[in-house]
Amino acid sequence: MPGGKTHDMLTVVTAAAGLPALWALTPSHDLAAALVWAGAHLVSGIAFSPDLDLASEPYKRWGPLRYIWYPYREFIPHRAWISHSLVFGPLIRLAYFLVMCGLSFGLVVLALNYVAPIDGRPLLREFAASVGALWRDQRAMVGYFLLGFISGGAVHTLADWFTEGGDPYHRPLRRRSRRRDDEWGIW
Repeated sequence: MPGGKTHDMLTVVTAAAGLPALWALTPSHDLAAALVWAGAHLVSGIAFSPDLDLASEPYKRWGPLRYIWYPYREFIPHRAWISHSLVFGPLIRLAYFLVMCGLSFGLVVLALNYVAPIDGRPLLREFAASVGALWRDQRAMVGYFLLGFISGGAVHTLADWFTEGGDPYHRPLRRRSRRRDDEWGIW
């Protein structure tokens, strides 16, 4: 299986090669769409890597925010279909991240309520309205983002598959033991 630096290099090279190709293929040669795709591709491959299920370099890049990925790391076996599938792996990580951000926001609001009463409902309504407007007004850009996010994770997965002789899921979904660099994976 390729190392972390190889995966990062493949992500950057495929983003650089895909940017002009996508620009040429988009209607009216839409540079913004190509840049959204390339940015999502890079973020997915480097920050939302399938290797977040290990105490890996992508996991450590999250710094103090890596607590978000600790439950994912504990419950998702490395190289299982849920983390290393071409389409569902990146989308599951994105959905997981959004859920954890929502939970973190809720915990912060709950903690702040002990200091001063805060009603988080207006913030949530405004956020939901913003997401709705983004989907309604920029649906094509959301599509390019999701396409880039999926392709960024897929590059990693395909590199693993090719080096493993085409056996994409050689480990079933089960708990496993692994060496820890740190006890909680947070610091």
